Amino acid sequence: MVQAPRFQGLREHRAILVSVLVVLLIVVVIGIGKFAAERAADRDTQAQAARIETLLQGASPDDFLAFNAGVKRPGSLAVKVRDEPGFVNVKAVADLSFIRFQPSGWWAGFTERCIVAELRLDGARVTIPKTACVRVAVPAS
Repeated sequence: MVQAPRFQGLREHRAILVSVLVVLLIVVVIGIGKFAAERAADRDTQAQAARIETLLQGASPDDFLAFNAGVKRPGSLAVKVRDEPGFVNVKAVADLSFIRFQPSGWWAGFTERCIVAELRLDGARVTIPKTACVRVAVPAS
């Protein structure tokens, strides 16, 4: 009685085996890319958030009530905020200015980030929700 070689079944289904290995390799590469993108996004947005927090030190909601007028004054805080990379918009009322920044980088296709600055009468708070800016709701004032 002749015994079939141990890997004879694999030879017969070589296309299936290659396909499974290719899919597995793609999944691993995507996983590594996602991990690297998350780390890069965290690092980049933390650096930009620190810059924004420094920029807004001593600012109050009043500084942004007339944002359009402030942008017309060279060197004003409104101009500096508008010129920050990724600036999206400002929503301002008497006791709250809500500013959004959508950071970008090579990682933007893999992960979403938003930098949110809330200026209240008691100071500024900068946060980084792990979502797109269009999904971050303006808080009640």
